[in-house]
Formats: sequence, structure tokens, C-alpha cells
Amino acid sequence: MRKLILVLTVLMAASGCGKKIPEPENSEVAIQDVTAHKAATTVSSIRNSDEDFRVKTFVKGNSVYVECYLKNYGFSEANSEQLATVSVFIDNQKKVDMKTAAFILKDVPNGMHKIKLEILKGSGEKTGLQKEFEVHITSSI
Repeated sequence: MRKLILVLTVLMAASGCGKKIPEPENSEVAIQDVTAHKAATTVSSIRNSDEDFRVKTFVKGNSVYVECYLKNYGFSEANSEQLATVSVFIDNQKKVDMKTAAFILKDVPNGMHKIKLEILKGSGEKTGLQKEFEVHITSSI
């Protein structure tokens, strides 16, 4: 009986080691949109050749989840010289200034919207870093 348990244990361990771990998605994709069913779940990843400013977005219902990656700026008060603020424009109208790398834009109306993110220094002057992307809101879930 012990031999049978030992053989089964070895077989289970060997079969678990044989599976290949999936590699991360290709980070060289310019724009990737995935829409599931009729729900308003859209995932997009925007990445330019300049690595100074990257943005990842996720749309769920009428909320847009945004993550900003900045190379030379940060959002921590500890380094005030490189402190950044994200100005958010929806359909060319300024909505809010965000002082965090990740944030949620809530209650975005149904339809297609152009969102522009512009990075400002802590003093309020423009850095020249900006990204624009479009989102399609189809539900108010």
C-alpha cells in the first residue's frame, strides 16, 4: 500500500511540473481592444515607443479605470521636484486633476468618448507628456 501511495504521489508531482506557465501578453501591441458579450467591458492597452509615459485602461459599465506609468515623474510627495499631476479631459473638456497614478473616471455617459491625459509638474506647468484614447461606454452597470 505504501508503494502505491508513493507511486501516485510521484506521478502527481511529475504531471504538475509538466505544465508550461503562460507568458505575459505581448507588450509591443500598440492598441488592444477586447469586448465581451453585450456588456461594456473593454480592455485596452496603449504603449508608444517612448517609455516616458504609458497608459493602461479598463472600461466596466460607465466607469473607466486608468493606470499611468511615468518614467521621470512620480506621485509621491517625498520627491517634490518630480511630482506629477494628471489633467483629465473628456471630449476636450477638462474634468479633473488627479494626483495618483491609478484612478477611476465614474459616471461617463454612454457613447464614444475621447479621453486625453496630460501630465503637469507639481508647479502646474506642462511637461509635454500626453496621451489620448477613445472609450466606448455601452452600459451603466
